[in-house]
Amino acid sequence: MKKITELEEVRWRTVYFKDEYGNRYRDTEEYIGYRTVTTITAGLRITHFIIDIIAYNILCYFLAFVFELIMALTDDMIPINLTVGFISLIITLLLYPTYYTFFEYYWQQTPGKFLTQAIVIDEYGNRPTIRQILLRSFIRLVPFETLSCSGTNSYGWHDRWAETYVVSKKELVEIKQFIAQQEGNTVPAH
Repeated sequence: MKKITELEEVRWRTVYFKDEYGNRYRDTEEYIGYRTVTTITAGLRITHFIIDIIAYNILCYFLAFVFELIMALTDDMIPINLTVGFISLIITLLLYPTYYTFFEYYWQQTPGKFLTQAIVIDEYGNRPTIRQILLRSFIRLVPFETLSCSGTNSYGWHDRWAETYVVSKKELVEIKQFIAQQEGNTVPAH
């Protein structure tokens, strides 16, 4: 199976040549080139990030409320109160990658990606493995990782290191059509 970066397409390019008198002429020629994977833009990535941070914070506030109730019940027991606070901190730190892992494993998209019709795929255009999703999720904890998503192709570290792509659902349909066409299969129905 071909990687989505190895899918070929017919392209046209301009070529120049000179005749025997030195006059320059322009013509076009057909050639086979690799299809460019159109990942989502940096602006959409920022939108996903903002929506997902809001959803994540709502989840954290809910859990903090539950832990505050537990601490209120153990008001006189300071060691238990400190333990519950420490456990709350650990859970909050682990919840961030868990949030992304849960949504991307079951639906290939987080709430932010769902609202913009974006989807996570592997380098073959399929659903990513649990290993890839876990890797994506924990790489997000790397400082300044969100800055790696800026630029023209918007291919962040969590995508690059896990060998995944975030594309629009329309782009995924086109990728599947190219794969089916180049493998001699029929186009998959959606």
